[in-house]
Amino acid sequence: MKAVVKTKHGPGNIEIKDVPIPVIGDDDVLIEIKAAGICGSDLGFSQGDLASILYPPVILGHEFSGVVDKVGKNVSAWKPGDRVVSDNTGSVCGHCYACATANYLSCPERRGLGYGIDGGFAKYTKILGETLKIFPGSLLKIPDGMSFEEAALLEPSCDTYRAVIQEGKLMPGEVVVVYGAGTLGQFSVQAARVGGASRIIVVGLKKDKERFEVAGKIGATDFIFADEADPVAQVIELTGGEGADLVIDCAGANIVTKQAIRLLRTSGTLVKIGYDAAPFDQSLNEIIDREIKVIGHFGYDWVTWRNILRLWEAGRLSLDTIITHRMKISQFNEALETLKKGEAIKIILYPED
Repeated sequence: MKAVVKTKHGPGNIEIKDVPIPVIGDDDVLIEIKAAGICGSDLGFSQGDLASILYPPVILGHEFSGVVDKVGKNVSAWKPGDRVVSDNTGSVCGHCYACATANYLSCPERRGLGYGIDGGFAKYTKILGETLKIFPGSLLKIPDGMSFEEAALLEPSCDTYRAVIQEGKLMPGEVVVVYGAGTLGQFSVQAARVGGASRIIVVGLKKDKERFEVAGKIGATDFIFADEADPVAQVIELTGGEGADLVIDCAGANIVTKQAIRLLRTSGTLVKIGYDAAPFDQSLNEIIDREIKVIGHFGYDWVTWRNILRLWEAGRLSLDTIITHRMKISQFNEALETLKKGEAIKIILYPED
């Protein structure tokens, strides 16, 4: 089967290779991939970033859905033909504080499918039985009627639901500012809409104009081009001088944190999803003086997945709206260039033999 393989650390080092179909053991499950989404972290891997979570050589791809193809002889929870989606947990230790409290994504020994263990940019991937014993909820059934493309986008949708609703503790009627108009920004807008935000302000750049149009269709009410206007002044004006209740940082640059602290109301909350490797060079005294809450966000939990699936079944969540391109595994490098140019929001890849 063809697969997208990160062969070693550093920029580049990604090859489209013919690799063997995984062989499963008595407790494992083999998934035939039907659709897989390219994440911003996949772009980061191609540029040599996020080395601490990457274990090359490894098949990339952690946003995927498919069908159970084979199961080991000891597996009873799953059968061939089951339509499934993975939360991309490849392996966890099972005994640390995070695992003991069911916060598996924070396990210090966790390896994710698609960067720590072979993932979904291929025709098949293997789910380890050992992982399923520790965390059965890492593999979930897809609801009837949900397409494989939609299912492949459940992971980033869950990511932002937890940031906005569970961690941001959004209350109906509050004002939310979302920095970034990519996949996580778009799904943050949807989460804020579902959570009852009265105003959803998206901050981006002039090049994000088309992305703003998509965000407007799924709930955004106001837009700020940060390279044309001061986001702090604009948000303060839009909120009648009070400031925003909640900021979701999907962009990551340190300037976003600096602005968020200033445009939040007293006791407002910043949930930080995006990364910036550069040191933060500003005093944090203001978060003390104004009681600003800063929350470092990573991933989701089982409750997140349950609620997102329920919202989709209730018709309150649109998943495929943000898909702009569909390509094959062999077109991965072309897809990356499209993302680098800012010409796509979400690209779905399809497997090849």
